[in-house]
Amino acid sequence: MQQHATITDRHDIMAIIKRRFGTLKAFAEQKTTLSASEVSAALAAPYPKAETIIAKALGMPVQTLWPDRYWPNGRRRLPSSRPRLSLASQNRSPVVDKEGGE
Repeated sequence: MQQHATITDRHDIMAIIKRRFGTLKAFAEQKTTLSASEVSAALAAPYPKAETIIAKALGMPVQTLWPDRYWPNGRRRLPSSRPRLSLASQNRSPVVDKEGGE
């Protein structure tokens, strides 16, 4: 089994692509069905379809390329299902202090 170096961030993935193919565009055209902008988007933010295609094209498991997005067994880490509290919302009604007993 081939060992893979530890990938720490998107810049490491970009370096691998540039070392092997020169540019994102060349990588996208030669090895994937994605556009260069889709490859770039997957490097910046979660994009499961593109992440899988990129990992296969590079011959590396997704959990090696994106350890913060995938568990070691290859299952996707899902964001928390807890609702996020918004401190500034235009849809919330203002809080009014009621002084004195009306």
